[in-house]
Amino acid sequence: MSEYYFSAKVDGDTTLCIAPLTDRRIELSGERIEDCSGYFLYQTKGEGEPGEVQIIARLTSEEAALRLKEMLGLR
Repeated sequence: MSEYYFSAKVDGDTTLCIAPLTDRRIELSGERIEDCSGYFLYQTKGEGEPGEVQIIARLTSEEAALRLKEMLGLR
């Protein structure tokens, strides 16, 4: 699976993203992720390096990530 990264600003310090999760993003979410393969829909808060990450959904295929990107208008 290629590593895509799509995002869009929601407001001044909030960004909606579709991307693989890094260890740092998982740590910021406060969640335990058993299988971090594939793509995730998540929201970050904070400029530059985010201070908070909220994981919304896991996408199990590249096709799902691309379809959701189109639906949400992410770049």
